[in-house]
Amino acid sequence: MLLVYRGAPLRSSLSAQLSSWQPINRRSCATHTAHPSSFRSTERDLLATYCCRRSRKMCGILAVLGCADDTQGKRVRVLELSRRLKHRGPDWSGMHQVGDCYLSHQRLAIIDPASGDQPLYNEDKSIVVTVNGEIYNHEQLRAQLSSHTFRTGSDCEVIAHLYEEHGENFIDMLDGVFSFVLLDTRDNSFIAARDAIGVTPLYIGWGIDGSVWISSEVKGLNDDCEHFEIFPPGHLYSSKQGGFKRWYNPPWFSEVIPSVPYDPLALRKAFEKAVIKRLMTDVPFGVLLSGGLDSSLVAAVTVRHLAGTKAAKRWGTKLHSFCVGLEGSPDLKAAKEVANYLGTMHHEFTFTVQVASMNSSMLHLLTIPD
Repeated sequence: MLLVYRGAPLRSSLSAQLSSWQPINRRSCATHTAHPSSFRSTERDLLATYCCRRSRKMCGILAVLGCADDTQGKRVRVLELSRRLKHRGPDWSGMHQVGDCYLSHQRLAIIDPASGDQPLYNEDKSIVVTVNGEIYNHEQLRAQLSSHTFRTGSDCEVIAHLYEEHGENFIDMLDGVFSFVLLDTRDNSFIAARDAIGVTPLYIGWGIDGSVWISSEVKGLNDDCEHFEIFPPGHLYSSKQGGFKRWYNPPWFSEVIPSVPYDPLALRKAFEKAVIKRLMTDVPFGVLLSGGLDSSLVAAVTVRHLAGTKAAKRWGTKLHSFCVGLEGSPDLKAAKEVANYLGTMHHEFTFTVQVASMNSSMLHLLTIPD
């Protein structure tokens, strides 16, 4: 599990460190759910936030499309709902309104922190997009879009320009984890999409006035929608088609299953490639390390390839690793052994098994469980 470090120096205080490090992987670390009774409320909130973050790229999006009300009061309401998602992205809050359509974004800056604020646009701002995600092949896609002028260094800006080139038929070109809403102001049409297996959370709802609402969390929808549901992974919602369409259609039939012998070298290369492409970041990062097989392998590959990344040139080649657990737990012991072997800068967080007073923080952060 990779972590994004928000840039402040490491400090000894648990609450201070938790406020600086944000987990960015879909796997939850909430199995160790507790807090020391001596924690102040702000420290409990930070620990709850740390434990509950699920998506690899922690931004929040909210879109309200085709509503009957385009008054200032409606704009204020959308801003209010968007702020419910602020724990997902504390670095920037942005909104774009065109008539009866609103796109808002709560940003956690990973790529291009200086200029990659959202929503994002094409050259003449006729295409507007708000994205929660990470596009691993954005540099290759930029090379294919050489006739376009990019406003930012954001990995997600390619979505606006791909839409210009290919219409709705571009989503399978994206290698990454993502959920987004794109508004074409030329005809007031829109599309929304979610990555193939639903790594990033997304929900869709419908207002009593026929409006379509799309949000990273249910708390952006439940008070204002007549009906809402989980946005299905691997699907596209198109206003032109008036419904969902599956964009992810892999060939599962038996005749295309490879029949070549088991090749451990090929498996290793595929695994390393999967880890390396997730090291794409313009801010410091680390790994969660439990000492188990999967996290240890991820940490080992990261240590081996860190020296060749842009991040290493800025922040050095020493990888930071983290483990969270009960005092004396086997995870802490195993993680320390692996960290010593790999030579990482290791950090441990311990706590007790007192959960009750965290309930208010947990309930705010949790939505519909996976």
